[in-house]
Amino acid sequence: MQRILYPGLPAGLLFLAVSVFLFWPLPSCRGLWGTLLPANSFLAAMGCFVLSRRWLDSFWASAIAGAAYGFGPFVLSFKLYHPLAGFSIALLPWLFCPGAFWNRLAKPSLSVALRRLPLLVLPFAFLFLFYWLASLPRLGPYSLMPSTQQIGKEDILSILEFPTPPANKIIIGFYANAFILAVMGLFVYSYLLRALVLLPPLLGFVLAFSQPLLNVPPVVWVAVPMLFLSVLAGLGAQAMVVAGPADRKWILACLLLAAFLAVFCFFFAFSRPDRHGYWTPAVMYGLSFLSIAAVYGLCTQQIRLHFLRWLLLTAALGADLFYTSRMLIASL
Repeated sequence: MQRILYPGLPAGLLFLAVSVFLFWPLPSCRGLWGTLLPANSFLAAMGCFVLSRRWLDSFWASAIAGAAYGFGPFVLSFKLYHPLAGFSIALLPWLFCPGAFWNRLAKPSLSVALRRLPLLVLPFAFLFLFYWLASLPRLGPYSLMPSTQQIGKEDILSILEFPTPPANKIIIGFYANAFILAVMGLFVYSYLLRALVLLPPLLGFVLAFSQPLLNVPPVVWVAVPMLFLSVLAGLGAQAMVVAGPADRKWILACLLLAAFLAVFCFFFAFSRPDRHGYWTPAVMYGLSFLSIAAVYGLCTQQIRLHFLRWLLLTAALGADLFYTSRMLIASL
């Protein structure tokens, strides 16, 4: 419990400051319902922070995970609809905590996984019940958001490209710097290979491409893989900070990916009619390349300086978050 409560206060203050910075100037954040907009992002970020403590040792790694989810394009774009729609996905990481922390010190085994499995059903049951109750005539009915909004291949590609989004659609997007860190986290996860952890995001991905069930909009299920990616981003950042010379090949792979995506976005920025939407991701992937290149250089020279590595990674992600999120919120 101390592992969660002790860093919880500084994390809460950090996320509160980010919420105020992003939402305070907006007139839509006034009034009872309006205050739910920053509250949803704060709640989502704190929930992901607490959930990530199950696997991450570093405060800053969990802070990156929380910021990537709670202030990411996906959660922010729920500003388009009823605040309760955003509230449903803000609660999601909290509902995964019982399954994540239950008997966490037990040695991994099939019996432990089977006993934990019912707890992992809780977030899915909550979303079904939440949207089903909202649709009942006795309680409204409330149309929190269009139940027919589905995702397609172009939405999946927006995780990589993140062009300027349409102003009337939930964005299946991820910050450029967070995405590269998530790739590093995926390398670490593939080595650990905890199959049970992968089941919820896979199920959420399948439901996102299905027809609406019990009035849950398919796009809402994207929150589960987005939550998984956010924790991976924190895991990737932590891995880069503690990496030694033997691990530099994985950092190099992320470095090359950031360079490729930066060049890719710059190419589209010059060649496509909607070129303006590609300038920001091109610059942010370039920023990710520079920060990871510096970490790679420190790793190659066997210079630990963990605080400097954290400074490089968090500064790049912070610049990406503050610039891109303000631009995104203004466009919604």
